[in-house]
Amino acid sequence: MRHERLTPLAWLAVLTLPLLAGAGGVLEPMPSTSDNYGESFSFMVDLEDGTFVAAQFSITNLGPGSRHGVCRATVLRPGRKPWTPQVKVDSDEWGYDAATSTLRMGPCTLHAGSGTFISVPLDKGLLNISFSEPPAPKAPPGSEVLVGNARYRHEVLVPFSTAKVSLRMPGQDALLELSGGGYGDHSHSTVAPAKLARSWVRFRAVRGDSNVLVLAREGFDGGFAPAYVWSSGGAPQLLQRFDLHRKDDGESKSTASWEAELSGAEGSVTVRSTALLLRSAPVQDLGVLGSLVKPVVGSPVTYVLRAVLVRPGQPDVHGVMEVTRDEG
Repeated sequence: MRHERLTPLAWLAVLTLPLLAGAGGVLEPMPSTSDNYGESFSFMVDLEDGTFVAAQFSITNLGPGSRHGVCRATVLRPGRKPWTPQVKVDSDEWGYDAATSTLRMGPCTLHAGSGTFISVPLDKGLLNISFSEPPAPKAPPGSEVLVGNARYRHEVLVPFSTAKVSLRMPGQDALLELSGGGYGDHSHSTVAPAKLARSWVRFRAVRGDSNVLVLAREGFDGGFAPAYVWSSGGAPQLLQRFDLHRKDDGESKSTASWEAELSGAEGSVTVRSTALLLRSAPVQDLGVLGSLVKPVVGSPVTYVLRAVLVRPGQPDVHGVMEVTRDEG
């Protein structure tokens, strides 16, 4: 089996996809012949010790060839350097097994059964995630977006679930056993990444008694969809617009804080960052080469942050905020 590092164009295409009992087909990719095709099964876990974990299984036609498979993960432990393993495989090195409801991506697996199970054995480390809930797709209203003749679709697979993580970092022998709450979704797009969104705001409070999801996209046409807030035990409530503000400390963009004010017919919410976990600027990091891929993927910069959601008359809810903006 031959594994490769991603070319800059293919890797950036994956990064711009929204930085996840199973019925047969729930985890089955739906490849397109579009040159801009990108599909992703994305999952995150917020753990009780403050660790943040994300895993993603993606397929893309961007870059040389087609139907590349990508498995990648992000592990952010308090006081430690980020661990961000990833592997790219050719089209014949990934596949979906309907008999076992398992998506295999090189050495990585995503399985639906009594729960949702992920294994990422990369870079001499190991990340296993077990969600107590199986994937049950739900597409909130407004989750399909048309840009010209191209289309983006979003569905939530695991909105709120307890989760357990087994983690062995590279160079360590001990296998850590951690617990928390998690979330997973599925996106499918034939829209060129540079044309999909001016900005995204995501907030996920999945640990503790108050669980809330927020997803909001600002299009280049000035529209806001999909955009919703979803509390556990209820239904997604549509948001009509949002205003996103960055407050720099005057020293570095990497230490910026963010605030998003989101409004809808049923009220408004504010999501305010409290601490930066990770800043990712893949196009900027490429330097001169970035100018070559920018027309296709734009210049997305993603901030992963600890944050609090504020609603009038209700207790504050703490979770993880993700802001992605085109900063080209």
